Amino acid sequence: MGMIWWILPTVAGVIGLMLGFAGLSKLARMQPMSGGLRLLFGTGFLGLAGVTTFVGLNLQTYQRLTKERVVARISFDAVEGQADTYVADLLLPEGETQSYTIHGDEWLMRARVIKFKPMANMLGYDSVYRLDRLSGHFEDVDKERDAPVSVERLSVNPGLDVAALAREYGDRFGIRDASYGSAVYNPMGDDFAYDVMITQDALIARPANALTRMQLGVYETEVELRETAPQIEQAVATDAQPEQE
Repeated sequence: MGMIWWILPTVAGVIGLMLGFAGLSKLARMQPMSGGLRLLFGTGFLGLAGVTTFVGLNLQTYQRLTKERVVARISFDAVEGQADTYVADLLLPEGETQSYTIHGDEWLMRARVIKFKPMANMLGYDSVYRLDRLSGHFEDVDKERDAPVSVERLSVNPGLDVAALAREYGDRFGIRDASYGSAVYNPMGDDFAYDVMITQDALIARPANALTRMQLGVYETEVELRETAPQIEQAVATDAQPEQE
């Protein structure tokens, strides 16, 4: 669909040039009426080519600004005999897998982001990122205060500060928009899994399996909702039963 915004201005531009040259040729042969009309229509087609070109560029920028790229898939396995303790497996796009043990009922992933201006996005300079930390937390603040620190470093600075270079040279050439930290967090649970993505602006996470979607109340299809409905009803019925002394 995006190619149409390049085909239209090309066709309109060719027609405009043909009509323009034909009009000039008619005017040179002292045929002002037909030459003027051709020149007028040629100018109109060239104007249409210009407008559709700018629309195409604008749309391309919008598509790149909303483009999502895979950062990692993170999945959790409960550690037997240890409450609120999970092994987090991190599968990176290049195929590398990293494992960490974290505590809590929520996970949080941080990244450092360098965002470029829309014109730079259009030229292919997507936002760049470096994963920073993965940590476990508790939703309950009081529980969080008493919990052990649970944080893992996901990358090591090799000695070259790319963010500083982007600030210096990106500002000099007018392509850097901002440098900042971005974070995403979600509940942890046994067999939970998420796909972590990055847009041009921030990290986002989406449930990666049916169990996680069921627990979060997010369903991809009506079929999946119908399939998980009995499990939800059973869980609600179990919670509603009075505890036996």
